[in-house]
Amino acid sequence: MSFFERQSRLRKLISISALLELNIDDDNVKSCVIAVFMCEDIHDNNLEFALMATYRAQPTVFTTALRNTREFQYILNLLNFEISSPNYEKVT
Repeated sequence: MSFFERQSRLRKLISISALLELNIDDDNVKSCVIAVFMCEDIHDNNLEFALMATYRAQPTVFTTALRNTREFQYILNLLNFEISSPNYEKVT
């Protein structure tokens, strides 16, 4: 997946989390967004369903293990950059 495809996918997930009224500043929500983002087998048309299912389940063991990976930390930095961007409109 190219950089622009990854950026687009991350932005879609940020928008979906706002649509679902999930607090993107919450660490658990960020973990769910990143978990769905990392699973490239999920088609973009199914991101909303996948994010909601992941958010509802939030398997602690897997989430904790995921947070300890370098890829998670890298994507977390991208996510934090996107939500702190001046172009990002926070839903209140």
